[in-house]
Amino acid sequence: MKFASIFIVAVLSVSTVFSETLFNWGNQELVVQRLAWKQAAMANTGQDAKTVSSSAPEQRSVKKAVAFSVLVPGSGQFYAKSYLKAALFFAVEMGAWAVNISYNKKGDNKDAEFKEFADQHWSEIRYFSWIYYQYKDDINQEIGGALETDPNGILSQEDYNAYKEVIRKYENNFSHRLPHSKTQQYYEMIGKYPAQFGNAWDDASFDVTYTGYPPAKLTPRNKLYMDMRNDANRFYNIAGYGTMTALVNHILAAIDAGFTARRFNRKHAVKVEMSYKNRLYKGEYVNMFGVNVRF
Repeated sequence: MKFASIFIVAVLSVSTVFSETLFNWGNQELVVQRLAWKQAAMANTGQDAKTVSSSAPEQRSVKKAVAFSVLVPGSGQFYAKSYLKAALFFAVEMGAWAVNISYNKKGDNKDAEFKEFADQHWSEIRYFSWIYYQYKDDINQEIGGALETDPNGILSQEDYNAYKEVIRKYENNFSHRLPHSKTQQYYEMIGKYPAQFGNAWDDASFDVTYTGYPPAKLTPRNKLYMDMRNDANRFYNIAGYGTMTALVNHILAAIDAGFTARRFNRKHAVKVEMSYKNRLYKGEYVNMFGVNVRF
């Protein structure tokens, strides 16, 4: 009986303490206990938020999208799943390089064509023969005799070879000097400056003065030659436009890829916010959790 009495007293004491802990909201033990509950709830809340965030859709790196489109226009848009714009930028890139390659080839073909034409119808021996024709007295006096020419005033091959460099000095009386080798400048000058080089075409006459200034006076072959050179330059210019278009396309595609990736991330982003509040409900405090999901 004594043992039973002690047991009953102990149970009542524990019950009293438990009741005070549960219902006496004002004492210090309750405050400590509630703080522990709150901290545990906040810790759990952080863990839950992390789990939800990890299940969000995959995002696209803006830097990667830009780098992809710098290398290959449209690839950054493809990476950001904007397939229509990817196809558009890629098509512009392919079109630009197709124009560049095609018109560079046309320019090369026309370049080879006008050079072959010039080699057939314009000659250095005629050019230096014309200079001799212009300064015959001075040159004859310098070399101590007359050079041999045909009825059209063309020097014999022997005299041309022997006195070419003597005659070349008289080029100083003109605005240009003919290059010693057939460079690009060589082919430009013989067509562009007919006042000095126009008499060397095989349909020209030594006693006629030709000019490129309006009203231009050119031989038919000189004019045809200039038309072919103009066509070649026009083809190369169009090829250059293709290169410029490709360059601009790279820049625009890179800029657009960055914005496209950014829009993709904003569109697919899921932001989860979890909150903890302690509210008084029907005379007692209740732990309340909230989840705020924004798309």
